[in-house]
Amino acid sequence: MMGCAGAIAGLSLAGCATVEDAPRGDAAYALVPTPIAVGRDYVISPDDVLRIQVYHEPGLSLEDAQVTAAGMVRLPLVGDVSIGGLTAGEASDVIAGRLGERYLVSPQVTVFVKKAVSRRITVDGEVREPGLFPVEGRIGLIQAVALAHGPTRLASLGQVVVVRTVEGQRQAAMFDLGAIRRGGAPDPEILAGDQVIVGLSRAKAILGGALIAIPAVATGFIAIDGGN
Repeated sequence: MMGCAGAIAGLSLAGCATVEDAPRGDAAYALVPTPIAVGRDYVISPDDVLRIQVYHEPGLSLEDAQVTAAGMVRLPLVGDVSIGGLTAGEASDVIAGRLGERYLVSPQVTVFVKKAVSRRITVDGEVREPGLFPVEGRIGLIQAVALAHGPTRLASLGQVVVVRTVEGQRQAAMFDLGAIRRGGAPDPEILAGDQVIVGLSRAKAILGGALIAIPAVATGFIAIDGGN
């Protein structure tokens, strides 16, 4: 693990702090924003269930097409098509290309992810039933905590830490769940792979006291130095 001095060495205007220095308010929402788009960049994974619609060709359309462990989906006429690791839009283009090679003229294909099996979040800390939870579609912080049957009676609602990996680097932001519940703050979107920890003391214990390198005041996030 890189130490505090090592973390500072490669950063200008940098410093080290503990998790309680996670950004709050506007700075926190810079890292974990409220919803903007509906999963346009979601990458199709094994076991996902798709709806594949071929315009004007109901015999070639599929309502529940499950992606295999190898990232393939089996279609009428063309057989197995590799779409694992692609977005729904990219998968639509690949399938249209295969159909257009021999069977259809300028086919129009739409792929919709009905069930994203690989989307999971972790909810931990001062909640009734911490654990790993599958999520489908968009989910906010309130709903994420509800998956763990809500906070405990004495939970620190003003200190909810969201840990997210951005470009290979774990980053963290802190939110006031009480204010969000009252409508005094927006409900940030929680993404697949996020870790939600209710209570600052529990977050510090779970994160193992990892040091945090703060690249610059204006960045709106803190980068956690170290592993899980």
